[in-house]
Amino acid sequence: MRVLLLISVLITVAYAGKCRQWDSNVVVPDKRYDYDSKTMNPIRFKTVSNPSLTEAWVTFYFGGSWGQLRFSENGWGVELYACTEANLYDGKNTLTGVPDGPERIWEVSWDNDKFYLDCNGKNVWTYSFDDFIYADRDCRGVYTKSLTQFEFNGDRRNINPPTEFYTLAKWDSNAVVPDKRYAYDSKTMN
Repeated sequence: MRVLLLISVLITVAYAGKCRQWDSNVVVPDKRYDYDSKTMNPIRFKTVSNPSLTEAWVTFYFGGSWGQLRFSENGWGVELYACTEANLYDGKNTLTGVPDGPERIWEVSWDNDKFYLDCNGKNVWTYSFDDFIYADRDCRGVYTKSLTQFEFNGDRRNINPPTEFYTLAKWDSNAVVPDKRYAYDSKTMN
């Protein structure tokens, strides 16, 4: 019986880790948001295509340093500030396999070695910090610091700021009573 209970708990924990609930927040362009690694990892946001505003910019603040991700729907050029070429339209750094829009959910994350950009659950760009063209301290040295704030830029020409960003929903904790059967509610427990 204990083995069966242990297997059940492990399956539940594994499933819960993959099935996340997200809360939606309206984006205010150019507003700095405090970063919380428990509820904002990865940084997740929604864009809606606009033919006259084709670029999205996200600025990251690491204490006294900053970095920026920019990409454009015109050819899907991408720039990671201080790491890649700044030209979004030269074809040197591009997103691949971006799902059709007009609405897209983007996820931005990184570790000590790479920077990742996913769209609608699919990886569309991975950048290795080993491929920097500027000083390593300006590329890896910035993005591997502790992120403190971020903003979705919207005060420049051609920028289409995201409409929403997402934070992980807070789950309520409940004490477990051994051998008690609990009713399952798919709306609150999924």
